[in-house]
Amino acid sequence: MVARRWGAAMVMVLAGAASAAGAELALQGNYGNAEGCAYLKTNTLTNDALRYLTPQGLSSYGSGCDFVAVHADDRGNQLTQGICHYEGEDMLGAESHIITPPDAAGAVRIFTADGEIWAELEPCS
Repeated sequence: MVARRWGAAMVMVLAGAASAAGAELALQGNYGNAEGCAYLKTNTLTNDALRYLTPQGLSSYGSGCDFVAVHADDRGNQLTQGICHYEGEDMLGAESHIITPPDAAGAVRIFTADGEIWAELEPCS
């Protein structure tokens, strides 16, 4: 009985450790608009129109989300849950986005939880 409780406790600890490490999209590389890809390459902000997506999160000029969970459907769409931060604010938020698989040209579309398009992003080179 003690061994079972210890085993169950260990599974809970390991599950917590895995979720604390974050989650990643099943996409290779980074995606962005021209400004977002330039920022990812140089780490220099030159324009506030930037939007980008990495396997670990997404960001715009004024906000960003770190993925803590990713779920996929049988069509390859991925639902992300993220902990988000906002420029100039002390608060944190929780947001969900849906990321489509790359189309024939390699672009992905990102939708908000309400179904609005957040961005259509090209692969960064």
